[in-house]
Amino acid sequence: MSTQSGIVAEQALLHSLNENLSAEGIVIVIAKISPDSTSVHQTQVTHNFEELVELASQEREPLYIFYKPEGVAKYFFVSFIPDGSPVRSRMLYASTKNTLARQVGSNSLSTEQPLITDAQDLVDLKNFDSDRPAGQNKPLTQDEEMQIEINKQQALLRKNDSIKLVSQDSASPLSLTFRVNSEKPISEILETEGKNLVIFQIDPSDETIQIVQSETCPSVDELQIDLPGPSYTIFRKGDSSFFIYSCPSGSKVKDRMIYASNKNGFINYLKNDQKITFNKVVEIGDFVELDKSLLMTASKEDDLDHGSNPDLPNKSNLRFNKPRGPMRKRRT
Repeated sequence: MSTQSGIVAEQALLHSLNENLSAEGIVIVIAKISPDSTSVHQTQVTHNFEELVELASQEREPLYIFYKPEGVAKYFFVSFIPDGSPVRSRMLYASTKNTLARQVGSNSLSTEQPLITDAQDLVDLKNFDSDRPAGQNKPLTQDEEMQIEINKQQALLRKNDSIKLVSQDSASPLSLTFRVNSEKPISEILETEGKNLVIFQIDPSDETIQIVQSETCPSVDELQIDLPGPSYTIFRKGDSSFFIYSCPSGSKVKDRMIYASNKNGFINYLKNDQKITFNKVVEIGDFVELDKSLLMTASKEDDLDHGSNPDLPNKSNLRFNKPRGPMRKRRT
């Protein structure tokens, strides 16, 4: 059971939502928690997405957004939680959401309740309409919302039969393509051209993984990944190869999900098709978080057990000494 904050909606907000439910055209009602954290009040009603994006771009605090498409008598209840918003605010808005949804009423809300972290992504609400699967009108947890969005993204990526991104359930799809200027396989770039640093990014416009940078990096100390958004990197040092998945802070939620859901499949493709084995698979946020000591020494293959340290001994070989009991008091 989720913790409730005890914050409730003001009657003026509930009245406005009820009144605008029958209005013609699109309606966007914006609300936020009061400064004293006692109630949720309405801040603005607009009919323009550009105005919504401009307002949200200026906000550091989260917002509740009720969006009613034209010809629809239900709101899409949106939680706008901008990246970098205070942790306390995030907790307040998360713990107040269910109470607010119950006050508005399930008959007035769609089953889909998106979570958006980038103001520019609010424009995507235009694609929301009444053509949604029927279901129980209950608020979703953040994990459920994230899983729904991941499923939608993966379905979108599989929709195109000619070009697909590698996915977790397909280690080597024939339709995977790369934008390589030399038109050479990745393994050949690493072995014959003397390149030991290859960085990849996903181009969502044509659903391909592209090489955006390939060069010779003289040493681990000179290794640098400075690209906007997430990336996949292959770094080779001598006979050892390392895979680095970087997802910098401030990356869009949609990009985070696409890269995370395609990481394992891409690694499997490199391993099975390109015959590249990795000594370690490293996941980082910003590049400054990379512990370069992990790339200094070679170790046995990670076996794609991401998140584990291959340098640690096998747990089955660990031995534990029997603990000693308490010492007896000596008699004098």
